[in-house]
Amino acid sequence: MRRPVWLGAGIVLGVGGTLWAEQRVRRRVRRAVEALSPAVAASGTVRRAREMGSRVGDALEVARAERRRSEAELWRRMGEVPPARLHGRVTRPTSPAPGRERVRRQHR
Repeated sequence: MRRPVWLGAGIVLGVGGTLWAEQRVRRRVRRAVEALSPAVAASGTVRRAREMGSRVGDALEVARAERRRSEAELWRRMGEVPPARLHGRVTRPTSPAPGRERVRRQHR
């Protein structure tokens, strides 16, 4: 009597375990297919591109601020007033700083 009971228990556990494992594998495969669908992949790509664009914009703003700071420091060291920016054009100071002569560059 013991052997048939253990045989039945083994069969039940084997079939139950197989069905459970099959269901779990199918669920994971279905989730993977959904995650890799074109719509999901495209939305993820767009999101990442926007994040990257934001990071690049932030980096450019930091670089511009550092450039302005560095340029102001150089003008201060030279003892000159920085040029005024008018409509994207730079105007140069008309007279050199006291004690300094302006050196003109010749174009070749």
